[in-house]
Amino acid sequence: MKAELFVLKGRPTIGVSLTRESVCAADDGHAPHEKRVEVYSFLDPEALVRELASAYLPSVAGVGHSWTCLLNGVRVAEVTSSGIRSLIRETPFAEENRVHFVYHAANDRGED
Repeated sequence: MKAELFVLKGRPTIGVSLTRESVCAADDGHAPHEKRVEVYSFLDPEALVRELASAYLPSVAGVGHSWTCLLNGVRVAEVTSSGIRSLIRETPFAEENRVHFVYHAANDRGED
């Protein structure tokens, strides 16, 4: 069975409080974009971040921008237009789980 399909035994879903940075001045009015969701307790950080980001992060035109996903203060993954890259091996869940996405705008040359 693929690692992304493994969830915590006895706790298949968990509550997560989400926040994210704004992507432009017009987006600031709703900051910090708080949302509470229930998701599967994926042990694979890439699978968890894919699940959270798909319905939460806004679409941003262009290339070169990225997001850093922090779970309970730990950098767990990077999200780019080309995919998600895990920064750790296993998701560090806690009793209360908070995810914050840090936005990294593309620079003027379109590079990361």
